[in-house]
Amino acid sequence: ARLPAADVYVPPRSPEAMAMPPAGPSVREFVRPAALLPATASAAQVRALLTGAPEVSGVLLVDRAGVPVRSVHRSRFLLSLSGRYGHALYADRPAAKLGDPPRTVGVNATAWEVLDVVAVGDRGRTSDDVAVVDEHGRCVGVVRLADLVRALAETRVEEAAGLNPLTRLPGSDAVTGEVDRRIAAGRAFALSWLDVDHFKQVNDGAGFAAGDELIRTIGRALQQAATGSTRVGHIGGDDFLVLTDPEALDPLACTVLDAPWSAGGRPVTLSLATILCVPGSVTDHRQAAACLAPLKKAAKALQGASWVLGRASEAGHEVRRGSARTPAPAG
Repeated sequence: ARLPAADVYVPPRSPEAMAMPPAGPSVREFVRPAALLPATASAAQVRALLTGAPEVSGVLLVDRAGVPVRSVHRSRFLLSLSGRYGHALYADRPAAKLGDPPRTVGVNATAWEVLDVVAVGDRGRTSDDVAVVDEHGRCVGVVRLADLVRALAETRVEEAAGLNPLTRLPGSDAVTGEVDRRIAAGRAFALSWLDVDHFKQVNDGAGFAAGDELIRTIGRALQQAATGSTRVGHIGGDDFLVLTDPEALDPLACTVLDAPWSAGGRPVTLSLATILCVPGSVTDHRQAAACLAPLKKAAKALQGASWVLGRASEAGHEVRRGSARTPAPAG
């Protein structure tokens, strides 16, 4: 009766977002031992298991290979048996007749993918256990919705606490965590460090309010330019981290470097340093950051809006924007 009368419009996900699995805690963190019985088990056998183990919320009926074939929910099953003539009707019959098709996820799934599985289908089954299966489809355990919701709520609270108060962008942890996930998945990526040239002079000359507004504007521009699987983080001050796919790098760089930036009427330029990482070129985000540090220094040494790009697997770097600074006259 409390369901809304009107349909709720949900915007379709972009192809880029659909191609990339949602980030989040691994389902491995929530796996519990599964209560398993053969697919041929009778309803009386399932009832004996459930009444003898009150902590068990459901039983999975599996074939000889251990692949789930039916899912028996505790409450619905016991309700069927407790009705008039229920025990006489069902006790000696196969328990599979009182079960449902199992809901399964792979052992490498994330908690968000489990929620997607739960959200599809009959709303009356939202409390059903979800079977976790290996690459051969064999059950290795179950996860419960309550455990997932509690953990994801805590994750969201932690993420909110980590947002920069000026730009409302996540800090470095969110970006570096995604870097490690892409390294583990064997995906190529581009990690960039963006900052404002001579930001202290900007603050001293135009005032801290103008400097803050400049940082907020740059943060909004980065968010608007971020498409698909791009992640933007605000490290602090005038420093930003941007993680993107290599093919999305050029459009994003042009968006931020070609804009006429200013603070308090004073023209401002940005410096961008990027490290391209192919699978196997770095082992974790710390190594990627170490490769990025000298590129940032090289970009800051250039005049005007600058962009320096390097590759983790190669020595040297490429100057894509900016020119060498003119040396000061002697004396």
